[in-house]
Amino acid sequence: DPDERVREAVAKNENAPPDVLRKLADDKLWYVRRAVAKNEKAPPEALKKLADDEYWKVRKAVAGNPNAPPEALAKLAGDIYWEIRLAVAWNQSTPHEVLSKLADDENWYVRRAVARNPRTPPEILAKLAKDGDSDVRRWVAARLDTPIEILVKLAKDRSQKVRIAIARNPNTPPEVLMELVIRSVSEDVRLAIIENPNAPPEAFRKMAKDKHRYVKLAVAGSKRTPPDILVKLASDEDYLVRYAVAENPNAPPDVL
Repeated sequence: DPDERVREAVAKNENAPPDVLRKLADDKLWYVRRAVAKNEKAPPEALKKLADDEYWKVRKAVAGNPNAPPEALAKLAGDIYWEIRLAVAWNQSTPHEVLSKLADDENWYVRRAVARNPRTPPEILAKLAKDGDSDVRRWVAARLDTPIEILVKLAKDRSQKVRIAIARNPNTPPEVLMELVIRSVSEDVRLAIIENPNAPPEAFRKMAKDKHRYVKLAVAGSKRTPPDILVKLASDEDYLVRYAVAENPNAPPDVL
């Protein structure tokens, strides 16, 4: 069709026959070619060809396509545009060896995307846990599939936001959470631990005596706080702490 908008609409259509999409991959207009590159039903040979397209937005569309051939993704992982490498890092079809390469990318956005990609294997997470950027390490710390030994190491990270991510992670071992309670100077870390289903009773007992008002308030209001701790907090000198105990559905009847 002479109207490029019609050709673009055909290129977007997942019911378009493969030979039609192959033809449109050679279209003179970049946004028609980009529509093919985004189409998850585009034939592999068309996507491989478009991975070499002169226009970067077309290559980026291939990089984000979950059905892009592995060799196309491997090629695009070395593209000069970081936005394209970022799209490859996000793509859950990207092979492990390509993710390993991107874990060393000069751009922290790309490395962070690798850290957040559900397909990233433990050995790459271990590498990213040592990354120089705290945001990369934070996303490793927040993952539910990060190996326990990595979580243990990151619990001692110099960055507070990494330690907060560890404190929130429900897979962090109770003993590690307890250690964070004892040695953490940040009340934000302890507040995160209160919400963690893995936090041991000893952690609540320690935080019930916390010098920071908001930590004590959070303990008094938590449904996970053991009843004997609520009994003690019911006599706290801070009326807001007593208020929180009064509102706590787990407060013993005699305390109420």
